[in-house]
Amino acid sequence: MSKETRIAILAIVAFAILIIGYKFIIGKSILSQRQYFYVKYKDIDQLQVSNPVLVNGFQVGAVNKIYLDPIDNTTPIVVLEVDKEIKVPKDAQAILISMGFMGGKAIAIQFKGRCTDDCAQTNDYLQAGSKSLLGNFVGEGEIENYVDKIKSSASDLFDTLAGPSGKKEIKQGVQNLEKTLENLAQSTTTLNNLLIRNSSKLDRLVTNLESVIGNIQKSNAEITNILKNVDAVAAQVKTSDVAKTMSEFNTTLKESKKAIEILQTSLKSADATLGSVNNLIKKAESGNGSAAKILNDPILYQNLSNTSKQLELLLQDFRLNPKRYVNVSVFGKKQKDYMPVDEDPVSKSDTLKKR
Repeated sequence: MSKETRIAILAIVAFAILIIGYKFIIGKSILSQRQYFYVKYKDIDQLQVSNPVLVNGFQVGAVNKIYLDPIDNTTPIVVLEVDKEIKVPKDAQAILISMGFMGGKAIAIQFKGRCTDDCAQTNDYLQAGSKSLLGNFVGEGEIENYVDKIKSSASDLFDTLAGPSGKKEIKQGVQNLEKTLENLAQSTTTLNNLLIRNSSKLDRLVTNLESVIGNIQKSNAEITNILKNVDAVAAQVKTSDVAKTMSEFNTTLKESKKAIEILQTSLKSADATLGSVNNLIKKAESGNGSAAKILNDPILYQNLSNTSKQLELLLQDFRLNPKRYVNVSVFGKKQKDYMPVDEDPVSKSDTLKKR
């Protein structure tokens, strides 16, 4: 394989990895099968590509594409990419909702029951709908009840403030309200600047948080197994004979204590023995006793050294000339006279020559 071919293959693989990574970042799956639905909205309220598509809070897809209707160039058309396994009825509504106070958007597909033959097919249009941030937290019909309660409370309040004693309080209250509004305006400006500076960080934070939640959901089975193992270990500890184990442990401690006492006795004996040896060495060094004389008398050492050397020569000469020391006659035959050897170690010894 030539060098140019390898470079071309490497470039193709890198380009494929780049495309797959980009698809993964924007929330699109490469391997799973998808179906696409179209929705026309009057106002998408800053909905963006890759925003999630939910069914009862569970993500089943993402926003694939957003463009204006070529007929009037004013109506936004949103293309929803949904898992192929999700069966969406034809009368389902694609509700544009707010994810939170930070301004994130999502599409919630709402339908009543499961479809069989009347399911929407890919490239079909779904009914559009929208819900405000307050509508996400308050159910339908509850806002009117809250408004009526507020009206009743406000009417009672104004009746109280309209009296003679309420004018001064109203004036002071208006002044306090002006100060509060000024402070609120300053705080809002500061908060707005802060959100503008950190909008990208907040988007990344939300994306990372979604990823962490997804990983926790994927690891739910492993976490369950870990908890089961912990329960099993706790049950084994509960059913084990703790009293017997502690008794064996105490017995082992007693035996170890006895062994330590024996070891201490041995160390004391060894210490006494070493003391005796030390005293003996001191006596030898001081010159008292036979051992001290042997160690400190150089003449005695020289005599012992000469005696050892002569004994060595004697044994060697006896090995080389046994006839010199033993006279054995076999059948009355006369023993031959000893003839000195040319290389006699005894004759070469300086010690014998001196003698």
